[in-house]
This record gives sequence, structure tokens and C-alpha cells, in this order.
Amino acid sequence: MVKCRKFQKGDLVLKVLRGLINDPRGKFRPTWSGPYVIRDLTREGAAWLTNLDGNQSIEPINVDQLKKFYA
Repeated sequence: MVKCRKFQKGDLVLKVLRGLINDPRGKFRPTWSGPYVIRDLTREGAAWLTNLDGNQSIEPINVDQLKKFYA
């Protein structure tokens, strides 16, 4: 069973970290970064993020690479 992820503008999310293959921590390296705030969403499934300091991301990220952050 697949759960549908529903994000809204203003939600806190974590972003997956990929591409850190040569990290010396190995399997103990962090896999998520954040939290971020969703600034804008598109119908195609992309999200524009802002960190908690107010810095906006340059590129959108696919919502498949996000998970909800509960604070």
C-alpha cells in the first residue's frame, strides 16, 4: 500500500541527502538535512524551499525527496 504525501505551503520538511559516497562516516553519515519550509508548490510535484534563516533555494526539489518534519 502506497501512502500519498500531501504537502502544503508553509509545511516543515526534511530533504534527502544524496551523492555523499566518499563520506568517511560510512553508514553513519546523515541521510536527511533540514528542516526547511515549503515556500511554493507546483502541480507537477516540485517544491521551492526556504531554510529557517530565510535563505531561499535556487532550484526546486521533487516532493519524492522530501519527508514531513514534526516539531
